[in-house]
Amino acid sequence: MEVIWTQLAKITYREVLENLKKRWTKKQLKDFRNLTNELLEKIKSEQVVHPFANKKLGIRKGILHKNVSLFYRESKKENNMHLITFFNNRMNPEVLKTLLKK
Repeated sequence: MEVIWTQLAKITYREVLENLKKRWTKKQLKDFRNLTNELLEKIKSEQVVHPFANKKLGIRKGILHKNVSLFYRESKKENNMHLITFFNNRMNPEVLKTLLKK
């Protein structure tokens, strides 16, 4: 399964990392990157199936860390996964609604 990073996913992932750089050590940042890669591999190999955040749009929500969620859409037909956004769970949920509409 191919992983496709949307522009929004790239931006929000960088924002999460920048925020974490202010609070975490280099080792913790590396661990977070590894968590991200491990989660993507598990999704790709169908070792894990996350619940729908929006079933109508086919958007799933995976918890990456207690403070960060990943929203994505899978296409079995096209054998790919679109990463939509990374979201800091402490942010206003209204912001998430806006992000998911893009």
